[in-house]
Amino acid sequence: MRESREEWRGRYGGLVTGVSFLRRLLWMFGSNSGGAKRYRGEKEKEKRVSAGGGLGGGGGGGLSLSSSSRRVAGMWMALGIIGLSVLMLLNNATMIGQHVEMSLNASAGMADLFRLGRERGKDVKVMVLPEVERKVLKPHPCERFKVPQPPADPKRTGPRPCPVCYLDEELAISQLPAEGTYQSPVLKRLTFVSDPDAAKRPSPGAPGSAFGGYPSLEDRAASFNVREEMKVNCGFVKGPTPGLGTGYDFDEEDRQAMLACRGVVVASAIFGNYDQLQQPKNVSDEAKKSVCFFMFVDEETEASLDDYENFRTTKQVGLWRVVVVRNLPYRDARRTGKIPKLLLHRLFPNVRFSIWADGKLEIVQDPYKILERFLWRTNETFAISQHYKRFDVFEEAEANKAAAKYNNKSIDDQINFYKKEGLTPYSTAKLPITSDVPEGCVIIREHTPIANLMSCLWFNEVDRFTSRDQLSFGIVRDKLMAAVPWRVTMFKDCERRNFVVQVYHRDLLVQRGLLPVANSSSVAVVKEVKGDSSPVVGKPVVKNHASSGKRSSIRRKRSEERRP
Repeated sequence: MRESREEWRGRYGGLVTGVSFLRRLLWMFGSNSGGAKRYRGEKEKEKRVSAGGGLGGGGGGGLSLSSSSRRVAGMWMALGIIGLSVLMLLNNATMIGQHVEMSLNASAGMADLFRLGRERGKDVKVMVLPEVERKVLKPHPCERFKVPQPPADPKRTGPRPCPVCYLDEELAISQLPAEGTYQSPVLKRLTFVSDPDAAKRPSPGAPGSAFGGYPSLEDRAASFNVREEMKVNCGFVKGPTPGLGTGYDFDEEDRQAMLACRGVVVASAIFGNYDQLQQPKNVSDEAKKSVCFFMFVDEETEASLDDYENFRTTKQVGLWRVVVVRNLPYRDARRTGKIPKLLLHRLFPNVRFSIWADGKLEIVQDPYKILERFLWRTNETFAISQHYKRFDVFEEAEANKAAAKYNNKSIDDQINFYKKEGLTPYSTAKLPITSDVPEGCVIIREHTPIANLMSCLWFNEVDRFTSRDQLSFGIVRDKLMAAVPWRVTMFKDCERRNFVVQVYHRDLLVQRGLLPVANSSSVAVVKEVKGDSSPVVGKPVVKNHASSGKRSSIRRKRSEERRP
């Protein structure tokens, strides 16, 4: 930040005055110039006149002693002033250093942003939170709202959305908490391991990865001991700058765009061309100006986006800024997808709030409405929805094995390890904790030190064990909540389904003949469609898989196939 000339003069003017005075003293007592000698001669003459030669009547002897004494006293005075000036200089140097450090921290990356903009002939847009007049809502308009049960429908027995009480966009933004409103308990400063040697496997078969740094069991145990200052493994261990030779690398232009995001980021990812890119809907004009939308893709997925006009030159697809990631640290696309999902605070170090949504989801509510409802309203820093069906990690593990989601032995090893650490089946004795299993496709966070620690330690479990993050969520949350007075809030799955709509994966759409096999940027119409909503209550979505005529045709075809 720039300071006015008056502020600088008030802070450092004393140093300038002291240096000037020191120079005059040195001229008086240390110079052999004629001017200095004349100045000292005049002073000695004044001494003789005032003293009247009265030092033992010796006149000349007294004068010689007086002159010598003055010279010695002056030299000591000069040395004293020099010492004080040195102390002032050191003190002011420290203040200047602190001032420069604060200025650099406040404007980290700004010089690079503007330099990059000049080199490429573009204006680098810095996205910041809007300046708002904060309003106190007493009572809150949604205070008496209760989430109703979804209406009974024998044709729809699976998970369904339910109404959610949102504020309108303008009122939601007015609830933006001032920075520092939430004080991270105990943990005040969190830094991350950055050491190329840590990327070397310590022994054959050691769990983890070069990207995660192979933390030992001792490192893992220490990371749950929450202290005021901590340094933990959190991916990207090969270098100090995520995305720059660390694995999960991206272009410098993309990195600068990510540094320029300084308020809210909405992020998603598609790897292995596994999903269709979905555009956020019902986004307010303010959110379009101040919220960053980032989509991370690999080179395979990038090829499917070529049909979008000007994609290669603008790196934009609708609201999404598309970042192509190279040098992927994992072969498993699902595990790679956990990097942006859990480590957004590493990718966007200047961001304050984030909303993560899996690539299969379409966001259908304004980001500020989502943040107000699930974070700001109840002063939360980490919000995630419950699983729609299961609440117990042991049941979730068995369901993963039955669906062949991962190697069964790896799942068993992970669960047995957690059992030895004290993990027990979920029961009502854990209340007010309502579930041990999240539906992890949406995560809403404020990037406080304790919330960032939760993300780091959750990622370390995914890196060490299986990529099924539902299995490791509960143990990390419980250990942190036992260590400090902090909580992860878990809202109902039906509420999540109100602001995101799940779309079928690409392979299923191709299998059903609803999407061509070749790469195409066309968005499938087979998805849940947002219903009309009032300014306050977001009504549940309705599903519209295909037109009624097409459904009738399919039924007739199946009926004919059954005939002998």
